[in-house]
This record gives sequence, C-alpha cells and structure tokens, in this order.
Amino acid sequence: MNDDDMIGQLFMVDFSGPAPSAGIERLIADAAVGGVILFDKNIASPIQIASLTNGLQRVAAAAGKPPLLVGVDQEGGPVVRVRPTHFPSAMAFGAAGSDDLVGLAAAVTAKELRAIGIHVNFSPVLDVNSNPANPVIGVRSYGEDPGLVTRLGTRAVREMQAAGVLATAKHFPGHGDTALDSHLALPVVPHPRSRLESVEFAPFRAAIQAGVGAIMTAHVVYPALDPNQPATLSPAVIGLLRSEFGFGGLVVSDSMRMRAITDRSGPGEAAVRAVLAGVDLLLACGPEEAQWEAIEAVRGAVAAGRIPYSRIHEAARRVASVKRRQGLFDRAVVPEAAVTQCVGLPEHQALADRVAAEAATVVRDPAGIVPFRSGRVTLLGGLASQATLDRLRGALAEDGLRATATPDPPPGSEPLLSPIVLPLADASSCPAVTRDRIETLAQAAQARGPTVVISTGAPYGLSAVPAECACLAVYGSDPSSLKAASGVLIGRIRPQGRIPVTVGN
Repeated sequence: MNDDDMIGQLFMVDFSGPAPSAGIERLIADAAVGGVILFDKNIASPIQIASLTNGLQRVAAAAGKPPLLVGVDQEGGPVVRVRPTHFPSAMAFGAAGSDDLVGLAAAVTAKELRAIGIHVNFSPVLDVNSNPANPVIGVRSYGEDPGLVTRLGTRAVREMQAAGVLATAKHFPGHGDTALDSHLALPVVPHPRSRLESVEFAPFRAAIQAGVGAIMTAHVVYPALDPNQPATLSPAVIGLLRSEFGFGGLVVSDSMRMRAITDRSGPGEAAVRAVLAGVDLLLACGPEEAQWEAIEAVRGAVAAGRIPYSRIHEAARRVASVKRRQGLFDRAVVPEAAVTQCVGLPEHQALADRVAAEAATVVRDPAGIVPFRSGRVTLLGGLASQATLDRLRGALAEDGLRATATPDPPPGSEPLLSPIVLPLADASSCPAVTRDRIETLAQAAQARGPTVVISTGAPYGLSAVPAECACLAVYGSDPSSLKAASGVLIGRIRPQGRIPVTVGN
C-alpha cells in the first residue's frame, strides 16, 4: 500500500441504504478505508446483509484494495442490528447470572454474524452501571457489581472470539457512572484512580487477560487520568491501556460524530488528535463530507510531520493483523446460499427465550398476586411506548390472557374486576417517565385493583412504585423478555432472576 492507502486503513465508515452507495464505493476505491460499520439503515434481512457485505468486498477487490473489516453493534436488548434472533439485554444476563448462557449466546451471535460477512462485533459492554441516572448504558451493562461484569464479560469475549468474531470491550475506561449521554454531551467521571481501579478498570483488565481483540474508547473525561481530554483523544488514557494494562490489540474509537467530540472539534482535527492519542481504527460516521474531511486531515498531518509515519504504520499493521486473523486475505466473501442454515434458527430464538425466562425477577409481591388466577387483565398505558404495549399485549394473548387496554385512570375512577398490568419503560428510552409520574400512575392503578408493575428496562424506576404493588423486572422490551413477563404472570415461568443493580426506596 502507498501512504494514503495505509492512512485509509485507519477508518471504518458508514453509509446509507441496503446496497453499496456511490459514496461508499468512492471511499473504498479512492481512500482505501479499512472497514464499514452497518446500522439499521443498511439492513433488511440476513440474506440481504450477506449480499451487501459481499458487494462491498467485491468493490475493494476490484479497486485493488485490502479486504474490508465489517463491524456491527450486536449487543442484545435495545442495541440489535441483525434479526430475527434477538437476545435479551446484558442486564438480563446479569440477572440470570449464568456464565454458560452468556457463552452460548455469544457463540450463536458470532456464528450468525460470520455467516453474513460481519467480522467485528462492538460488544460486550464492560461498563459497570453504578449510576441509576445513567441515560445511555442502563440495561446494556451486566450490572453494578464489577465482579459480575468481569465474569460474564470475559466469558462473552472468549466464546465470541472462539466462534470467529472479534469481540470489542467497551467503553474504556468506563461509561457506567455518568449522568450524561456522550452522544449528546461530554460526560466527566470525577473518581480518583483508586476507585477507577476497583470498579471501572477491573472488567477491562480481565478482558485483556482473556485475549480480547479490540477495545473501544469512551468519549468521557476522567480527570484522574487526563483532566483535559476525553479518553478517545487522550494519549495518557490510551497510553495507560498500552503500557500498564499491556493491551496489544486494536484500539477503536466510539463514533466520531457524537457530540462529545463534534461540539469541540471539527471532524478533521478530531481525527488527527485521535490518531495521535493512539486510536488505531476510527469510527468515522457520515455525512460523507465529514468522512473525507477526517481522512484528508490525517493525510495532511502526516505530510506536515504532525503525525509520525511510525504511528500510521503501527495502526495499519494492527488493522491488517485483525484481517489476517479473520481470514479475509484468503476469502472475504461468504456463501449466500448458506445463510438460512446459520441465521435465525429456531434453536437460537429458543436460547433467547431461555435467557429471558431465567432473568425474570419478581422484585416484590406483597399481596401474592403473581401468578394471576384470572384469564383477563387490564393493560394500562402511560409509562411505556405503544410498541412495547402492543408486543406485551401479543405475548399475553399467546398465553391465554385477554388484555384489555385502557389509558391512564382518572382520579376516583371505578375499581376494575381484573388485575392490572402496568409496563414501566426504561427512563432512558422514554424520557417523559419521571419518578413522580411513576408514583402517581401506579397509585391510581393500585386504587382500582391488584397491580403488577413490569419494568421493561433498567429497573431503577421501581423505587417509585408504591409498596402495595407487585413489581416484576424483565430488563427489556425485546420479544423474549416480554414473553417471559407474560409467562411469569400466568405461572408458566417460575421467576428465579436476581436483580443485578440496587433499586432504592
């Protein structure tokens, strides 16, 4: 490769549409970008994804460029790109507490991704979610216990990579104790180094020992490590990862289009600073003009001597090493005819259902109303999205419970004859849900009849539910989790999950 092509290998880009666009073809052929990340905007079906990734690889081959790394965020729970297999959230795995379930799910995920031409999964999330006000991690974390996150996270890393997909531990040094979303602002984690060592660092150190291939940096400031720069732009933070933690794999940035970065730097300067800090692969998400600005800025910084050639060569070698490890120089395309034999199999979805069933947690049930002894329930809206209500209603119907939907009960309304089911969305996905709103609506429901509040996200909002109500946590609104909620309500599932975070009063 010439120097410009080597620089291009440091960029993973996105594009719009289910087929290769003219813009992505230019980035591959003219900039020699190292890879592509897929989002929902690119995805229609597993067979279509295989066709898309093969098409992208053929563009690279025709242009005489190296094969592409293809990445995706396939965490489970609220962050899933490839369906129909849909595993529950990391917090559901934390509630189930089973290393074996984590390992089985990671292996299935890797098998499905490789079958459709995806080589890098930006998962697992190793953030320890110790802040109930965290608006962006929540159920994406296994829980608040560093030991639990470490144990389950390292199992996910080992099994995913054993099945052929590069795992990415994120978001280093830890995004679990923030009250801001780095997509929208620049969070700060003010803890001293001693606290970072005991909580935030522990899962990442273990993942490195387990052989994790990639680590994603956080757009978060850690004053104890670097008072001025977010981790992605900090030589001190990435230097810690390299020199003290001994990590020799691929350092990947979080999306460089998040406002924690873009509010302070243009795409060109941000890319230059990230490369100087030690990032090997930048997630340079669109628009296309910003992607080219970032690439041209790095080219210019190398030509001017601001970025040493040695830094580019080092990063490009790591990218090439991953591609060799994934066998891409031998065969970059996948057999499209084999996709249906590997993806969305009934046994894969059955495993997702098993995880959700073992995660379901009765947080409290003072009146012993679960399971219901009635074939009819009232499904109360107001604390969850319409999509969640519809999916839960469908799950209840499959279990023989006829759910009558009703809006928020007015004050002094007549009692209901059937039990009341009140789904509670994760506040991070439904910002209108506040503590006062939860308490008011749950009190009104309880006044009309026996009520069970089902938390379909991070369960912290259950602390606002009156003590008389039963509370059930299922850690997501994915199909398996709502099926598990229904199963608990009718007694088909005996809930054994243990809540992996503290829900205060």
